[in-house]
Amino acid sequence: MTTNQKFIPGLDIHAFAKSILPDYENRQKKKSSTPPQFFISRLEDVDTKTLLDSPYIYDFFTVYFIEKGSMLKINQLKSLELNANEIFFSRPGEIKTWQQANDLEGYMLCFTLEYLLLLVCDKNLINTFDFLLPNGKRNFVLDEPWLSLYKSVFNELYKEFPIRKKHSDEIIKLWLFVLLIKTNRMNANGNGTDGLGTKRYTFDFIYRKFMLCLEQNFIDLAQGDVDRPLMVKEFAAELNVSPTYLSECIRRVSGKSVKSIIDRRTLLLAKCQLLHTHNNISEIAYQLGFESSSYFIRFFKRFESKTPLEFRNSFRK
Repeated sequence: MTTNQKFIPGLDIHAFAKSILPDYENRQKKKSSTPPQFFISRLEDVDTKTLLDSPYIYDFFTVYFIEKGSMLKINQLKSLELNANEIFFSRPGEIKTWQQANDLEGYMLCFTLEYLLLLVCDKNLINTFDFLLPNGKRNFVLDEPWLSLYKSVFNELYKEFPIRKKHSDEIIKLWLFVLLIKTNRMNANGNGTDGLGTKRYTFDFIYRKFMLCLEQNFIDLAQGDVDRPLMVKEFAAELNVSPTYLSECIRRVSGKSVKSIIDRRTLLLAKCQLLHTHNNISEIAYQLGFESSSYFIRFFKRFESKTPLEFRNSFRK
């Protein structure tokens, strides 16, 4: 259903925690006055009456570890149900809402990209964490011994976070790094033994850098910071490669063309704008870089077999 907003608003880690945790501000008064980059909470401490049912673009990573119960959320317009013994990694820049929580027990862990870089100091290493990248698998059902391992790691993080003794920050960063490396090993399905996943080639890294650049471009579009998506040659320039080589790398990894990936991402943002803003069809077409609303309508109908207005009206109550 549409709202009276022109752009989908952003939400930082502090505003998110303040919205869903009743005692968050009291806890923060006992800590540093610097902007938070990390926090962890028990899911049962979340105030379900104040769940964020309006769409926001989160600018931080969130990890949900469900021990009991279930939760339902909308992530990039897709309904996602998380159940007991599951873990889910949510990326910055995604448009999300919470919908429902049923007898939840477990943990919710949030951290910024800046905090992540304090752990590894190497963006190339981060690019090996598939579950933190666009289009990577990030929902895992945990069997033993993984379930016991995650319970131990989250418990250690949760115990260390509120006390803030000497070296607590260092301990938290180490446990978080353990969480990421162990998840990479699990995600590698036994193909990697060093926590860095399967063997990487140059075209893998070009693909991952392109996907991150693409996501950032569309985050900026959603928030009104830029006026159109980048073209293939502009993405190539951002990555310091030729358009031909970029296209070759993307096709080798994904089997798709660069343009088809950009088109699909444009379609997703178009849907989000139709459902979560009050902008008319012409305004949305302009925001997405289309020369005219008629071209935008043809583009949308090619994928959805309905016009943008028909799509919007189908979700109105």
